[in-house]
Amino acid sequence: MKNTRLETEKIPKLLWEYSIPAITGTLVYVLYNIVDRIFISFGVGRLAIAGISIALPLFTFILATGLFIGIGGGALISINLGKKNIKKAEQILGNALTLFILTGVLFSILGLLFLDDILLLFGATTNNINYAKDYMSIIFYATTFQLLFIGMNNIIRGEGNPKTAMKMSIIGCGLNIILDPFFIFTLDMGIKGAAIATVISNMIVASLQVRHFLNGNSNIRLKLKNLKLKKEILLSIASIGIAPFIMQMSNSIVVIFINKNLNIYGGDIAIAAYGIINSISVLMYMPIVGIFQGSQPILGYNYGAKNYKRVKETYKLSLLIAISISTVGFIMAIFMPRILISPFINNDKILFDLTANATKIFFSMTIFMGFHMIGSSYFQTVGKAKITTSINIIRQFIIMIPLLYFLPKYYGVNGIWLAIPITDFIMAIITSHFVFKELKNLKQKSN
Repeated sequence: MKNTRLETEKIPKLLWEYSIPAITGTLVYVLYNIVDRIFISFGVGRLAIAGISIALPLFTFILATGLFIGIGGGALISINLGKKNIKKAEQILGNALTLFILTGVLFSILGLLFLDDILLLFGATTNNINYAKDYMSIIFYATTFQLLFIGMNNIIRGEGNPKTAMKMSIIGCGLNIILDPFFIFTLDMGIKGAAIATVISNMIVASLQVRHFLNGNSNIRLKLKNLKLKKEILLSIASIGIAPFIMQMSNSIVVIFINKNLNIYGGDIAIAAYGIINSISVLMYMPIVGIFQGSQPILGYNYGAKNYKRVKETYKLSLLIAISISTVGFIMAIFMPRILISPFINNDKILFDLTANATKIFFSMTIFMGFHMIGSSYFQTVGKAKITTSINIIRQFIIMIPLLYFLPKYYGVNGIWLAIPITDFIMAIITSHFVFKELKNLKQKSN
């Protein structure tokens, strides 16, 4: 099996081979998000961007569930391949697919039934709720395909095919970018057209992802008998997947908190600015996401094979690259914020100035993000999800939400932007503490 390279090939070469497809895939996803919001901004306007910002927690919830199943299943598949347990890896694949389908159907039903109530809870105003509703009502009709698009790529990477995962991302996001202007402008469907483009793209890619495990090109096969859910496998997936799920869900809660505060201290224009900053944030962080996605099969396989020296080397190299990426993002945000935000704003000087100021504050500590992202990802990859969960709970609930509550009282809308960099700096210190203890432990095991 070609997976044996994971325990023999040089780490820099492996990380390059696995991370470049992941980074490419995530950057394509970034491009899709950015272009999607540009089309919405220019085709519909400021309030539409605000509506998308209000709907962001719903997207985050869908993303969290996709990662819950996909990262949990993908990490377990990597570990079991390291143990040469192909049968177990294929059982995990089948159970993961069933979970994607069942949870997708459940989300569709609940989302469509309670959409108005959910959006009002998330901070929607009379000005922007219709935009958020128009968009999400269409998305919820095909939640299963969105879950598959998000989660199956993690499983494809976990079983040793990062280039295939990259191709899936490129196909899906490329289709979306092509279909967006057609539905938004040509058919004059506005924000509904953007949602339809997303749904069609997700459906096509989800079909290709499932086909990958049926046509013999994968290291493991999708078999009908493995679709039956097993309690042991579900608990194993949950034990690892719970960490990224909690991280994304806590992000969702933070976004709700931010939107409500922005509505109080800045109104719709501040919410629109936050929507733009979120797109830039994806641009900043997704390459780092690509690095830790690329490192996951290497870490999981070698941890399962007890090659702890290679585990340490992979982590350290991943962190070094992540710091380099975040440094570039920091320089752009501080010294070139207007270049970053200009594609999103059409003849709206007030929004432009507000967003430029917010960008400088929001990303002032982004140079430290690699410590938190790579560190927390490492623990979930090697099956120590409790540590990742603890790190994320500390970040969102013990540090960020209290800051979001107190800082705006003294600094207004700038206090909201300040909460993020302060949190980033503190979490770099906390995560580094956990990692240092882990590396000492690995050194003892190696000896």
